[in-house]
Amino acid sequence: MPKKWIDDRNEIDSILKRCEVGSLATVNPDCTPYVVTVNYVYSSGKIYFHGALKGKKMDNIGYRSGVCFEVHEVDRIVRSERAIDFGTRYHSVIINGNAREITDPEAKRKALIILTEKYADGQPFEPPSDGEVNATAVVEIEILEITGKKNTD
Repeated sequence: MPKKWIDDRNEIDSILKRCEVGSLATVNPDCTPYVVTVNYVYSSGKIYFHGALKGKKMDNIGYRSGVCFEVHEVDRIVRSERAIDFGTRYHSVIINGNAREITDPEAKRKALIILTEKYADGQPFEPPSDGEVNATAVVEIEILEITGKKNTD
């Protein structure tokens, strides 16, 4: 089946909820790209992720808030006798948006809890302490543009 755009927002949302990690693209001060893999959660129409308070990712977001965020899931690799007939069956989503560091401690705590809920997979956990909240950067991506694409049988 040829690649096709995903027009159904519910299908796009489902992909965002299913995927385990995403790739965050930022821009360095010298205008070169920087891409890093992050754990994330999609909630209330926004992307949230956490990380260290200092580092290239946070520096770049502070320098320029415009980011690109991508997730994908590979369903399978299609093999053939002819190289031209090889392919990948996949679903993907690309987001262009603005990233900002959340500074309000309670908003950070809420985002950290929903992140943990995603990865805990039903296992009980203690919410982050005040010290953990203060020692962690939490970023929210406001979605400005979102597209989905798939190549399935």
